[in-house]
Amino acid sequence: MDHDFADRTPPDAYLELTPGEGHSFRLGQFKQPFALEDAIADKQTAFLEASPVGAFAISRRIGAEYARWGKRGTFNAALFGHRLDGTSDSPGATMRGTWLLRSGKEESAHVGLSLASERPRSHSASYSLNAGSVLSDLRVASTGAITGVDRIDRAAVEGLWVRGAWSLQAESAKVFLRRDTGDVSGDAASVQLTWSPTGDGRSYKRGVATAPSPKGHVGWELALRYSVMDLNDGPAMRGGRADSWGLAATCYPNPNMRVIANLLQYDSTRRGIANDPLTVGLRVQFTY
Repeated sequence: MDHDFADRTPPDAYLELTPGEGHSFRLGQFKQPFALEDAIADKQTAFLEASPVGAFAISRRIGAEYARWGKRGTFNAALFGHRLDGTSDSPGATMRGTWLLRSGKEESAHVGLSLASERPRSHSASYSLNAGSVLSDLRVASTGAITGVDRIDRAAVEGLWVRGAWSLQAESAKVFLRRDTGDVSGDAASVQLTWSPTGDGRSYKRGVATAPSPKGHVGWELALRYSVMDLNDGPAMRGGRADSWGLAATCYPNPNMRVIANLLQYDSTRRGIANDPLTVGLRVQFTY
């Protein structure tokens, strides 16, 4: 069980059984398997906030999951309902699979696919993208509440490559809102490149690239990211479109601390109104 002081309920509260090497069962509230962006833990990210693909993530729900991993890749499948605090009451199912193309100490690469479907009991849905910081209320794209939603379907494809001091990840996701009055959909995509000038590259583990782990010296990591989100689809969905470029630098003074800073430039338009904020962020983070 983990507790987040900024939340009303524990973000993670589950029991996990690992009957043998390579597979496990999980029951409780946990992050649902969908998209590479959401699979990366907060202490492993190269930027302060997730790319627009993260806006389509299911995130944490109460559910049951089966996970399997091995030499060929990973597979996670789950059934879920609402959150512990009673919100997000949308029963559904989700899965994420990755297929290893290369696997070794020097180089790893995979491609992946995620699929999910749920039925919101509120018959509504909304999606938005903040301007690079959860501390800001500024939104560069937002659908507002879309009513009459019977089912929400999601799909995402991903690719990840890790070699030495370099890593490259790319992902594209789409959300479909099924409605009697006409379906609507939204898109998001992101490409991210990281490089460590101190040679402390990322490590590949079970379908994600974990953060560098410098030993005996101060480590550095630089990152470049391009992202796009399109929440326009006819008169029923006019959430806008946002493109962004980002630069990030992370310092690892010791194994339990990292200092991360990023700069994000947005180019967005919503209902004919342009909004192009420049966001600068800094975080000192203790990790374990």
